[in-house]
Amino acid sequence: MTSAAGYPLLSVTVTERLPDSPPLTNPTTGGKCREVFAHLPAAVSVITTDGAHGPAGMTASAVCSLSVDPPLILVCIANRSRTLHYIVSHGTFAVNVLREDQTEVAKAFADPGTGQHNRFAAATCHREAGALLLENCAAYLVCDVQDTYPGGDHTIVTGRIHSLSASRVRPLIWHGRRFRALS
Repeated sequence: MTSAAGYPLLSVTVTERLPDSPPLTNPTTGGKCREVFAHLPAAVSVITTDGAHGPAGMTASAVCSLSVDPPLILVCIANRSRTLHYIVSHGTFAVNVLREDQTEVAKAFADPGTGQHNRFAAATCHREAGALLLENCAAYLVCDVQDTYPGGDHTIVTGRIHSLSASRVRPLIWHGRRFRALS
């Protein structure tokens, strides 16, 4: 059997567990999924936009590169997020990859009880091409919304990158439900 692209399809059954790890009895249980997902280390980013609705931003760890040609990035945002609505309606957003010493910025943008204006009080930022860039981040990418796709309780947003920069500093990491630094 082959995929539509002609690649062979593989069927793999994994039965081996890590020592001392309980079996995953129901993989569709949200709590079990969150438990396993907590073991996936990820860089911490703040996704920002600015438009007719005003500035909006949120902390995200579900961000990854998608394509070099054309330059695309993928961001997963909870369907209930106000920031998602602002990004889609504005059409432009930035991915601000945080430095390892920007934990307080990550917390401010992650707290659902913190209003958008108070979130931005936690960091200095400037506007570029319709997006808000946080100062002194490890990297940033400014994107136009390319497409959106349903992804369960999240929406997958792909962005076409039109401006980017990176510095040689270590990023902030999210793993095991804690902020961490690379050693």
